[in-house]
Amino acid sequence: MPYKRTVRIITICALAVAANMLLILLRHFLWVPLFLDTVFTVAVTFEMGLFPGILVAVLTWLADGLLPFNVQPFHPFVLVAIAEVIVVYLLRPTKAEAQIPAYHRFQTPQMRDKRMVSIVDICLRLMVVYLACVFAVSVVGGVIDVLYHTVLGAERPPYVGLNALRMAFLHDGVPVLPANIFSRIQINMVDRFAAIFGGYLASLAIRLGMEKSKAT
Repeated sequence: MPYKRTVRIITICALAVAANMLLILLRHFLWVPLFLDTVFTVAVTFEMGLFPGILVAVLTWLADGLLPFNVQPFHPFVLVAIAEVIVVYLLRPTKAEAQIPAYHRFQTPQMRDKRMVSIVDICLRLMVVYLACVFAVSVVGGVIDVLYHTVLGAERPPYVGLNALRMAFLHDGVPVLPANIFSRIQINMVDRFAAIFGGYLASLAIRLGMEKSKAT
């Protein structure tokens, strides 16, 4: 049983990395000004815990660094993804709390009410995770940006939306560190919403797949 569980975890992590890489490629070729490469990292964290989530984050970072068109391979921003994993792990709904009573046509009104309460409770918990992630990844990303690009002088990748917001804050006289954080907050208000809620939905798919594989 431990062997099968290990194989299952490794397989799911590998599939999550592949799905993250697909989102990275879509961002690159479609010039989408959002960072959605942690959706499946979040999904694994929701369903499988801290260390599998960190593993997916690190493996995605390594795979991204091997892409031939990457102008900033093996950058330190992997710490942003790890910070997101930690926040998600600490604040995520437990599996017991996330249980939604199954719907069928013979439900009583009390069961329907319980189902609705469960859905609302999960959404509220995910909103807390989302807002905490927006703050955490913006601060961590802003600090790393200053150290890596401003202090060390590393080449800045052509992230049009993020760079435009950053320059707008700098033009208005905002200091470098707050400008980097505030510009990220505006981007992360959109992409972390997709990462957290999309990741949670993906985690339900992972749970369903694991339950089916256990049954066979």
